[in-house]
Amino acid sequence: MGKLGWLGVTVLCASLAIHNAARMAPTPLIEELRARYEADYASVGTAIGAYTVSYAVAQLIAGVLADRLGNQRLIKAGLLVMALGSGIFALTPSFTLALVGRFLMGVAGGLLYVPSLTYMLAAFGRAERGKAMGLAQGGIGAGIVLSVLLMPPLFLALGLTAAYAVFPLIALFLWLGQVLAVPEMEPERRRSEGSARALVRDRDFVILFVGFAFVGMLAQTAVLSWLPTYLRQEFAFGVAEAGAAGALVSAGLMVFAPIFGVLADRFGSRLRVMLAGSLLGLAGFALLLLTHEPWLAILAGLLVSAGMGATIPMQIVYAGERFAAVGAGTAVAIVNTGGQLSQSLDGPFYGTILDLGLGWTAVWLIATVLGVVRVGAVLLLREDRSA
Repeated sequence: MGKLGWLGVTVLCASLAIHNAARMAPTPLIEELRARYEADYASVGTAIGAYTVSYAVAQLIAGVLADRLGNQRLIKAGLLVMALGSGIFALTPSFTLALVGRFLMGVAGGLLYVPSLTYMLAAFGRAERGKAMGLAQGGIGAGIVLSVLLMPPLFLALGLTAAYAVFPLIALFLWLGQVLAVPEMEPERRRSEGSARALVRDRDFVILFVGFAFVGMLAQTAVLSWLPTYLRQEFAFGVAEAGAAGALVSAGLMVFAPIFGVLADRFGSRLRVMLAGSLLGLAGFALLLLTHEPWLAILAGLLVSAGMGATIPMQIVYAGERFAAVGAGTAVAIVNTGGQLSQSLDGPFYGTILDLGLGWTAVWLIATVLGVVRVGAVLLLREDRSA
């Protein structure tokens, strides 16, 4: 396992898992949160999106700091901030304080995500980086699955406050795991001199940032964030049933990310895997647009999450290798910002579409068009095969 043992890899993956579990935890309980805050869909979507607004900024700053200060300090700080923010969100009935809690949780996510991935990029050589990122995304997928699957039954058994109160406890436990199981590692030196400003003049960077990361994530979150609500509204799924379906969909990311990571290492190509994932996602969006059966909706969601298992880890590896001159942490963070900006728009954007009465067909049509754009973007990128 590179410079890490299995225990260290497990703790890092679990730290990534709590970030995404906390991010996705409100999605199966949107109706309950609307009642708690006496708010409409757009308002609840804004609360959900507050996480990704602060995360988009925090992960960019964390990426720059990771190349200078090292990753472990940032990861430990992120877990402590996650405990604070998730505690506020769990306990407050106030919509304003819930926004504050979600904002702090997003800051924590930024301190966890890029430093954890940068740590793993440094701990693994090029021949194993696809596998490493696949494992990392598998951990992320596990967090999403457990969150979407367990939040509805926790809510039914314990109530809304107690269900969300598990997150600060887990964050503190993982902080202890980081202290005991993950060794310190010096920041990886840049392979050559480079300026982050020069990236805006690099065609591959612009395509990756806008056409792949931003556009692709905006399409994917239409399914990942809103499918449980779609199933409840259109097919009368109960809260537990919709949560279970959402967890099954998210399992595609957990299962397929390690597989696609291994394939990327074996073929020595990041772009082939990115293209395969983009095509899988496009098939899922089109299936949702063209059909109206619950089992086909779940199948479509599985296709989208399987595509994410290919696109997200390879986007990270491609960015870290292709733009290593500016530092792996900086490169990964800047590209990842594109995806996070779109996630911050996901809640209010799709929520407003629904509030305006445009319906689910409009949501899936937008996702399909965005999926086509992403396929075109990956076809324009150039492979990086440097060591």
